[in-house]
Amino acid sequence: MSVPAAALPRPAAQGYYASHWRSLDYFNLYRLTLAVALVFTGILFDESDLFREGAGTRFQGFAYAYLVIAALFVLGIRARWPEFQIQLTAHITADIVLVMLMMSTSERLAGGMGLLLVISIASGGLVGSGRLTLLYAAMASIAVLLQHSFNILGGNQGMESFFQVGLLCAGYFAIGWLAHALTQRALRSETLAQRQADELALLNRINALAIENSPDGLLAVRGDGVVRHISPRALALLGITMPVTPGVTRLQDCSPELARLAQQLHAGTTPTLSTPTAQLRVRCIPLATPDDSRVLMLEDQSQAEQAAQRLKLAALGRLTANIAHEIRNPLSAISHAAQLLHEEARDPAQARLTAIIENNARRLDRLVEEVLTLNRRDRLNPVSFDAASLAALIDELRQTEEIPADAVIVSMPESLHFQFDPDHLRQIVWNLLRNAWRFSRKRTDSIRFSAQMSGDNLQFDIEDDGPGLLPEHQGKLFEPFFTTDAQGTGLGLFLARELAEANHAVLAYVPGTSGARFRLSLRGSE
Repeated sequence: MSVPAAALPRPAAQGYYASHWRSLDYFNLYRLTLAVALVFTGILFDESDLFREGAGTRFQGFAYAYLVIAALFVLGIRARWPEFQIQLTAHITADIVLVMLMMSTSERLAGGMGLLLVISIASGGLVGSGRLTLLYAAMASIAVLLQHSFNILGGNQGMESFFQVGLLCAGYFAIGWLAHALTQRALRSETLAQRQADELALLNRINALAIENSPDGLLAVRGDGVVRHISPRALALLGITMPVTPGVTRLQDCSPELARLAQQLHAGTTPTLSTPTAQLRVRCIPLATPDDSRVLMLEDQSQAEQAAQRLKLAALGRLTANIAHEIRNPLSAISHAAQLLHEEARDPAQARLTAIIENNARRLDRLVEEVLTLNRRDRLNPVSFDAASLAALIDELRQTEEIPADAVIVSMPESLHFQFDPDHLRQIVWNLLRNAWRFSRKRTDSIRFSAQMSGDNLQFDIEDDGPGLLPEHQGKLFEPFFTTDAQGTGLGLFLARELAEANHAVLAYVPGTSGARFRLSLRGSE
């Protein structure tokens, strides 16, 4: 959509603010008013003895010329052309020339009109930020001295009046220097104020971004319960769908539970609040304002628990990785020694003891391998899978676990395509398949592996015909080192879920079936 030329902002000259042009406009308004007053003076006193004989008409001509020039200056200011300093110099020069011409028509007006240049010099210094102010004072002084010299040569004034003219010229320079000093100081203050305003605007933007992207919800509430500010995160955590107008909406209207809790809150307390979307911990920070405003911080406890869990697991991962490396060498020696003893065993009891050593050594080795795999979960190398490659992977893992072929039923569409890290997918499917066979009835069709599309997502289900899981165990399935099998390590499902999340997938337990069903959900590919 095009914008009318009149609606566009006028360009400002480089190095000058819009306030300079506004001041120049006001200065010219004074000039227009002065020109009108001088025109009326010429008309009213044309026939009086205020002017020399026949000079009244010339005074009127100069006054009209001054008025026309001032009107033309309005056009230049509106157009911002030519540049600011050229226009200001033209204004001051016009003042000096035309005032001098009008002074030449009357000795009685000469002294008073000379004082008008003081206003022009001072205004020029203030409007132009002190630039060229002393030049304007010098131009006015030269013009006054020349005009007075012509009067002396014409016999209209005596030499004794030079003292008065000298004082007037000294006043020009004094006013020019004072205007220069004051405007430089004002300019520094204006520049500092502009810099501080820019810094404050930047700080406000930073604060707004920090509040909008904070994982905690933030509310600012007045003492009378009116919401002064509420972040988008707070709206989501509280489940507020109604529009909230800062300074108008009351907290009681949009969140009655939080409003009741806020009446009992004080600094240092952190009560909890249950909402449809989260379990929140509420903190109160007084702002020490006259209206008793407070900031309420809403912290999602689930996120805090997840963060603590991640920190704990990261520390545990570093510790177990170091331990695993230290265990593997002596574990290899124990396994090798147990194999030699088993080969040389003559007594069945001795063979049984060596078998126990070998079994537990393999269990420890599997635990070490799972810990090391967990620490390598972020090393992704996704490749494309289709129905044939996935079926081949399932069949390979079935043979590794010595599961009969007729015990596993695989059902998936031929058009199946997705991206996944092959080592991670192998580990996930192996864990789920091994657990399903361990807890199944170990007969035909005991394990069912199926795949289906749900919108843009793929869902893989692995289901067994075992007894299923107790309700109290379902919430702990994916916790590290939780197991219901004495021979298990408690890391299999936890590792499978971590590897799934590393590949932007979700592994979950699906309740409500006769056996145990696990579902791996991920985005499909064309």
